[in-house]
Amino acid sequence: MHPELDFEDIPPLPAEPPRGLSGWIAHIREQDMPAFGNIVDAVRSIVTDESASASRLASVILRDQAMTTKVLRLANSAYFNASHHGVSTISRAIVVLGFDTVADMAVGLALVDALLRGGVRGRVTQEMARCFFAATVARGLARMHGEGRAEEVFIAALLARVGEMAFWCFGGSQAEVLDEQLGAVADDAKIQSAQQVVLGFRLRQLTVQLAREWRLGSLLIESFDSSPRPSALVTSIRLGHAIAQAVGHGWDSPAMHEAIAEAARFVGLPAADLNEELERLATEAAHLAAGYGAGEAAEAIPSPKRQARAPAPPVVEAPPESPAERQLNILRELSVRIMSGANFADVVYLACEGILHGVGFDRVIVALVTPNRRQVVGKYALGSQSEGLARQFVFTLGEVANDPIDQVFATLKPIRANRPRGRLQAVVGAGPFCMAPLVGQGRCIGLVYAERDTPGQIDDESYFAVAHFVQHMTMAVQALRPSAG
Repeated sequence: MHPELDFEDIPPLPAEPPRGLSGWIAHIREQDMPAFGNIVDAVRSIVTDESASASRLASVILRDQAMTTKVLRLANSAYFNASHHGVSTISRAIVVLGFDTVADMAVGLALVDALLRGGVRGRVTQEMARCFFAATVARGLARMHGEGRAEEVFIAALLARVGEMAFWCFGGSQAEVLDEQLGAVADDAKIQSAQQVVLGFRLRQLTVQLAREWRLGSLLIESFDSSPRPSALVTSIRLGHAIAQAVGHGWDSPAMHEAIAEAARFVGLPAADLNEELERLATEAAHLAAGYGAGEAAEAIPSPKRQARAPAPPVVEAPPESPAERQLNILRELSVRIMSGANFADVVYLACEGILHGVGFDRVIVALVTPNRRQVVGKYALGSQSEGLARQFVFTLGEVANDPIDQVFATLKPIRANRPRGRLQAVVGAGPFCMAPLVGQGRCIGLVYAERDTPGQIDDESYFAVAHFVQHMTMAVQALRPSAG
């Protein structure tokens, strides 16, 4: 072979930067932030479905172990958990904090996670700091004005500059050119003019289009309209961002005094009293940003002018639980839900969460028999990579000799194995698993499949714990009404 003909060491040509507004929208949506878009789609489809159960929201969060951990940490923080009752499951977090709060929390966490990368780091941090401060102030103003949708205001204000944040994170060479052009320019008109020259569009246009593409909420879209008589919620968002921009000039700057005066008229407070409340909100915003994982942004939020920022209140850690205690607590909650007539999906997801975080499995699939009783089909899924597994978990009954699935149906007894065999091998992972029958009216109506990624044996304690959770699902078959979730 001729070494001069070896092309393996030649680096690939650099990718062409996107062209125009539509090119940037497609690039960010499809290449830079697809996971964020997927989370938003999943959460918004649940939030806008009046018949959706809380368990569907829990299932979306539980697919991502990192998000699960962060949601539970926020749910136990001083800001969200004033009662100081430890929250150890996502299902419990939804009960304690409320459906919409946890949904917005998931979207905010997905946003921060998507933007914690390279790019023009200083600009990303600056934008994120501004948005957390603006969101906290906007929510505070909405509450002072007596609005009941203050949490909705928070997430809309947090996402109100998503295009700016995404561009500075993923803009590559064009972001570097624009950063150099802007320098220390603070005048908004000059900033937008530079954006138009370098990019051919303004970053505000990118935010508006991304908000529509991702369906980030009607309130956010409404806040972009230039209506002369905006709603109180939209006014809260706009004032929050006006204050967050003005504070960059200093707490005592003319711009800040003007912004505070306008906000004071809106909420009906003296400017001096509102100023003190804004200083408190600045500290709260920094603590929230840190809780969401945006540590650099938290440090970039301007501190109150007359006092050093107080340290963040400690997270209220749930009392240490042994696996047995955690299982018992979830089983108790399952019993309460069954007796109170919760829907079947809520019971199934809570039981699966017990198998995941109480017993220690990586994913759980609940499969049900089709009406003609010829197939068993994955219906509910929790844990990492479980959604794809549920779609593939489709098996015809009674066609394969010595098959573990048919064995469960025939004996109505759970089984365990160190690795899958037979037709399971083509669908599931390679680790150890348990499989237990779901019984109704004396016959098998489905099964629960739980697997681990780490090799080894399923010990007796884990095996019987899985069977115990499945028994609660079986109790729910007759006791609960059909689920719409």
